[in-house]
Amino acid sequence: MNILAFDVGGTTIKGGLVNEKLKIKEKFIEDTPKKESSFLSLIEEIHDRFSNKTDQVSLGMPGFVDNDNHIFKYGTNMRFSIDFKKLEFIKEKKIYLENDGNLAAYSEYLQHFKKDYKNLIMLTFGTGIGGGIIHNSKIFKGSGNAGEIGRILINNNTYLEDVISAKAWTKKCQELYEQNKNTKLSKIFFEEKVGSLLFDRSIDFEDHEKLARDEIIKQTSNALVSLFELFDNDIFVVGGSMTKSPYDFISLIDEYINKNFDFPNRDFPKIQLSKAREDSGLLGAALLALNSEK
Repeated sequence: MNILAFDVGGTTIKGGLVNEKLKIKEKFIEDTPKKESSFLSLIEEIHDRFSNKTDQVSLGMPGFVDNDNHIFKYGTNMRFSIDFKKLEFIKEKKIYLENDGNLAAYSEYLQHFKKDYKNLIMLTFGTGIGGGIIHNSKIFKGSGNAGEIGRILINNNTYLEDVISAKAWTKKCQELYEQNKNTKLSKIFFEEKVGSLLFDRSIDFEDHEKLARDEIIKQTSNALVSLFELFDNDIFVVGGSMTKSPYDFISLIDEYINKNFDFPNRDFPKIQLSKAREDSGLLGAALLALNSEK
């Protein structure tokens, strides 16, 4: 059995053909369309490309979904609804739909952490921040769409993902570059355009660059501590596009939390980089289809 699996983000759609042993046989990446009609056309086109090899189709979507009715309702970085029942191939093949953060957490938990933990929180850093919560070994969904960690409100106009997403890191690096194009960070960023360079300790940062980095680490650490206090989770897993070049992101957070917080008679959860890296959402979509058939 082969699953045509999609990990849809606000900027790109990553997908692939995955078999029942969770081996990715073929992969593809496309820009994310900006309206329902073009999005559905692209899905149809990709399906046609793989139709002879595909048994089922499964999609992880960046926002709120109505699983039963195959509708994507809305996302911060995809501000339009999608009725997947309009797809032509839905008449002959089953299609599965779920929030992308939930699927990433589901994949990581089942494949890598189930033996050791029952409560896991995953954050995916990309265009926004996806979130997935595993509580007592099951996806915690509330009334249907819990886990949108990036939508934590910081003030009246700012959400957590506005400040600490990978997109926000890149924006901050661009601002620093425009302030001074001759620093070591700016010169490397000009070539690589990777926001996670902010967390590369091998670069000799200027003082104002350190302040920018430290503010992001502070905001991220505060968010993790708040989530821990709310959910008493065993582990944090960090994933998303940032896993291409994580640099010292996790060790900087560990150091900040150890220095600034005390948890009497408790241990703060370990922060672990996603085992499947960028493929966790893709594999989660495949797992959703495979396990729904059991």
